[in-house]
Amino acid sequence: SSSFSSLDELAKLMGINSTWKLRISGHTDNVGSRDANLGLSKRRSESVKKYLVSKGIASDRFEVLYFGPDKPIAPNNTEDGRARNRRVEMLIVE
Repeated sequence: SSSFSSLDELAKLMGINSTWKLRISGHTDNVGSRDANLGLSKRRSESVKKYLVSKGIASDRFEVLYFGPDKPIAPNNTEDGRARNRRVEMLIVE
């Protein structure tokens, strides 16, 4: 729910720019099994897509990827680093 305002703004921009396509990538820290983290990152990505679709954006405008712990942006040896690695990234690809 802390991301709703940002996602609402993104949905608004995608509505204005009807040709945009979005790549949604889910990530996790390295705590737990790789399989569990892949599942979690998939659910994160799919949740963002579902939310944007609920705001009227066509589902075919999204590419959903999930990487689990495979692409960290910070070391996983501190709580701050693990928190930074638990994320969903979005990139306009068209």
